[in-house]
Amino acid sequence: MSLFQKNFSQSPLSSLNVEMGNNATELQNHISVLGRFIESTIYLLICLSGFVGNGIIIYLLGFHIKRNIFTTYILNLSIADFGLLTAGVMQNIYLILDMFGSIFFIDYLYILNDYVFLFTFLASQALLIVISIDRCVCFFFPLWYQFHHPPRLSIAVCAIIWILTCLISVTHTTLSVTIKYFGILSLQYYLNSVIFMPIMFVSTIAMLIKLCLKSQQKKSGKLLRANLLILVFFFFFVYQINIIHFISIFQEVPDSFLSYSSICAILNSSINPMIYYLVGRDKKGRSSKRIDKVFEQLFKDDEVYRVQQETTEALQL
Repeated sequence: MSLFQKNFSQSPLSSLNVEMGNNATELQNHISVLGRFIESTIYLLICLSGFVGNGIIIYLLGFHIKRNIFTTYILNLSIADFGLLTAGVMQNIYLILDMFGSIFFIDYLYILNDYVFLFTFLASQALLIVISIDRCVCFFFPLWYQFHHPPRLSIAVCAIIWILTCLISVTHTTLSVTIKYFGILSLQYYLNSVIFMPIMFVSTIAMLIKLCLKSQQKKSGKLLRANLLILVFFFFFVYQINIIHFISIFQEVPDSFLSYSSICAILNSSINPMIYYLVGRDKKGRSSKRIDKVFEQLFKDDEVYRVQQETTEALQL
């Protein structure tokens, strides 16, 4: 290297370029941390709103309002959504702690969060599938539903759902941590995408068609309309989650897609109480009524009782 080249390589201009590059990298790191902090804050606010709404529903249906066959499913769905939001908060805690460097228990927190999220997410999906089938049977076979539906069937179904989803989640978490095996989860997402979700889609479309035809003659219950909206939003938010996670088993998926799927799951669990409130409140738009009173009035609007009335009138004719 010549003296000129050596002096040029050590010139102030070269040092300035290196310093500017370091400053740019540092600025990008600060922007990245700020972006993650803003994302975590929004995430936590969404979870907080969902905590309040689902907490009120759990309190009312668990301790204040007498439950029936249908509201038993709603109670268990709110518990599953509350647990899913808890997993969302845990995920944000994990991200915030990760910003400040490595912490010895952060890996255990990640494993616990993965288990809680999967457990409650699968339970929520299963409960919504059962709700769609239950409403469809009530609509199209009202006589059977009124006289032959086992009164404690909803309790048994919910118990089976919690046990099965717990076993699936424990097995997947154990195998994924110990031997890096993800076959159980891939099978679950495959069944959700190919079998269970299409069944739910068909039953929901059938109820929507019947609701549109029925609305021309007689007004349907608010609780039914609220749950149909919940099923529609469930398809909008959750179906793509199954597709993304199923694809991620076989090929690498960008982290942004996985983050998007988590946000969709949180939104789906947070939006259900809002739907109950918007459908259950007075049509005149009075906002002075307390949210717990709106929920209480909505859950007493039992669609099964309406079906029984219509069946009795039909038999009398």
